[in-house]
Amino acid sequence: MIERAACLGIKYIFANLGSDHPAFIEAFAKLSRQGKPMPQIIICPHEMTALSAAHGYAMMTREPQLVLVHVDVGTQNLGGSIHNAARGRVPAIILAGLCPVTDSGGRIGSRNEFIHYIQDAPRQQEIVSQYVKWSYEVRSADMIEKILLRGFQIATTPPDGPVYITGAREIWDTPVDSSAGSEGNWQPARTAGLPADAAEEIHRSLCESRRPIIITSYIGREPLAVELLVKLSEKLGIGVCEVSSQFMNFPGDHSNHLGYRRNAFVDDADLILMIDVDVPWIPSQVSPALGATIFHIDIDPLKQNLGYWHFPARGTYRANSLDALAQVLAVANSSVASDAGRPSRLAWIAEARTKSLGNKRTAPNPADAITAEELTTAGRELVTDRTIIIAEAPSSTEIIQSRLQMNRPGSFFTSGGSGLGFAINAAIGAKLAAPEDEVIALVGDGSYQFGVPSSAYWAASTYRTPFLTIIYNNGGWYSPKLSATWVHPEGQAAQTDAFWVNVTASARLADIAAACGEVASFRVAERGGLRETLQTALEVVRSGRSAVVDVAITPMSGQVLG
Repeated sequence: MIERAACLGIKYIFANLGSDHPAFIEAFAKLSRQGKPMPQIIICPHEMTALSAAHGYAMMTREPQLVLVHVDVGTQNLGGSIHNAARGRVPAIILAGLCPVTDSGGRIGSRNEFIHYIQDAPRQQEIVSQYVKWSYEVRSADMIEKILLRGFQIATTPPDGPVYITGAREIWDTPVDSSAGSEGNWQPARTAGLPADAAEEIHRSLCESRRPIIITSYIGREPLAVELLVKLSEKLGIGVCEVSSQFMNFPGDHSNHLGYRRNAFVDDADLILMIDVDVPWIPSQVSPALGATIFHIDIDPLKQNLGYWHFPARGTYRANSLDALAQVLAVANSSVASDAGRPSRLAWIAEARTKSLGNKRTAPNPADAITAEELTTAGRELVTDRTIIIAEAPSSTEIIQSRLQMNRPGSFFTSGGSGLGFAINAAIGAKLAAPEDEVIALVGDGSYQFGVPSSAYWAASTYRTPFLTIIYNNGGWYSPKLSATWVHPEGQAAQTDAFWVNVTASARLADIAAACGEVASFRVAERGGLRETLQTALEVVRSGRSAVVDVAITPMSGQVLG
């Protein structure tokens, strides 16, 4: 199986080993001693690191890697990372052992430890069944190659996603002969574009509209699609909104960019084209104008893995966004109608941008602390044409995107999900995928702690994947406070500043990383030393060591716990 994985182009096995892995450990040793091709083993002290690092590699390359976890308990430790892989539509092949079932001692790998009884979960795959595209148990050793190939094909067929393969310990240790290579017959299923009449209808409706907008979240998964989106926007005069951006989808400094604020312009637009987006607006807060025309083009337009989801459209199309944009753009380039109304649409975009900038509010800063805006602006000064930003600071999401205004495809990423702890681990995979680039993780204090930094920075140091971490430390979990005040704006919690979420104010977060690897740690509490410290930390990363800068920003609560 390991040899076949190497033939598939899988470069890494992100592993957290357990009692179900003797066959794997022995195979690693044999292949290594014999000098045979095999993926590099990346040992991860925690499973959050394992799958999130594989996620980081796949979001850069669209290539799945193997993730090796230990029976039911290791599978449970995947936690929010399996949610992120599913919602982020990234391919991964997760392998988990099952407890051995034989106890006579007559087979290699049969039960010989007490944990083989207490870890024998009857339905282990159900732990992750809601989040994987496919799960399967290897029941016969001679089927492993075909099972691996099928898993690879399913994981990489859009919408991409994780698959979960299990097998009992005796199965993995059963000798079988390798079969002839057949990787070429297990390629991802190809996706298609729009029906011809749909491309023409969308183009015609765009030309007839006066205030059209495009809303997207992850069209940037294919960098060429960003280029086509820019061309279509410029050709017809269409404003583009990014919401919960998983990638850099549209140049942030482009004159047709309408910002990153969800719900913006939804009720003003007379045409909305949703492309690769999960939550284009919040219906309880805003609705499209009466009579507005809505189209939805998506690699996953039905969102079957989500529960309640309802954004009706005149036309809904399961299509590859790259192909669909090429079709609409081809119609636009060949039609004289494309120029009709373009000047007025561009004028509306300019007016909308001016209005949006005028409506921006600065959060109160009673402590005169460094603000999230200031920190992001200082971080923006570190960005070069070799920078990769991985962001995970939920309450500062819009601030980060608006201040960075990234404009290079493949330069900005988020998880695509809501399982916190992603960024500092995904940075490892991103650095493996692009070793010459500079990776910067922008994280909230909560995201940093959920990422199991003791695991992440040990792995980063051990496998020489240095990156810079900047912590937006507001002293606790700001998002639950926001949720509480949105639901109960005049409630007792809001009136007394009592939310029970300010848990990191005195924590020395950067020191956790320093204790677990060859990591430089910094703490900044005053704006005077901010830029110099960030630059010093980046120089450390350029020298080959990770660095963590813990920046105290405006505290989100003054409540005293205890």
